[in-house]
Amino acid sequence: MDGWDYAPGELRVRTIDGRDNKQKIQIRMDLGLMQLEWMGRPDGAKPHECMSLLEYYRLKQEEHMPESGNETFSLSREDCWALGQEAMQFYWRRISFFELKEYARAETDAIHNIGILDMCQEFAEHDEDRLIADQYRAFVTAHRIQAKALQLLEKEEHESALSVIRKGIVEIEEVLDALRDPDHEECPELKFLKEWEREVEQNRPLSPTERIRVDLRDAVEQEKFELAADLRDRLRNMGREGR
Repeated sequence: MDGWDYAPGELRVRTIDGRDNKQKIQIRMDLGLMQLEWMGRPDGAKPHECMSLLEYYRLKQEEHMPESGNETFSLSREDCWALGQEAMQFYWRRISFFELKEYARAETDAIHNIGILDMCQEFAEHDEDRLIADQYRAFVTAHRIQAKALQLLEKEEHESALSVIRKGIVEIEEVLDALRDPDHEECPELKFLKEWEREVEQNRPLSPTERIRVDLRDAVEQEKFELAADLRDRLRNMGREGR
């Protein structure tokens, strides 16, 4: 760790090749470092011979489907706690993937944690565990939306990214409505998405038609009427071609 100091309030992440020749993530912590697997469960474990604890409980749930004749499936306090520990591992890897600009992988890890929230919300035996799942839903959902939009922005697909962000705003509002949270404007995830929407809208490249409209407005303000007339003609011609 020489030369790689811990910085309070800053996420410091790097990738390494492990002794098993597999890529891994390291996060600098105040008392050392955290190492995570690049793929699969972040700690490399296979609980009950499954790729994740979520996968294991999904298989158990299928065994308790009505047609199976088994008892109703439910999650105990200990089950929910173990799923919460797995969600924390995926959280650390997710924010590391954001830092490394591995947005598709960040989206996958967010979807995994939403699956854990869904599982606990539907099958937890105790109300407290269902409430904890509700508490994190807006946060994890916002990360999923952010990861999807960043993938599109990397490809300079600004309109598609804006569509994802706008649909995400509606989705977060629906989450808050389901939780009966009346004060949407105080939700940090909703604030972030709305500010990001404005930023992407302002900074996106203009289409040829939009560019001419801006030039036309500038020409009129500067009283360059001959140029303005030419720009109006170009806009009309583009409109006819569009029709």
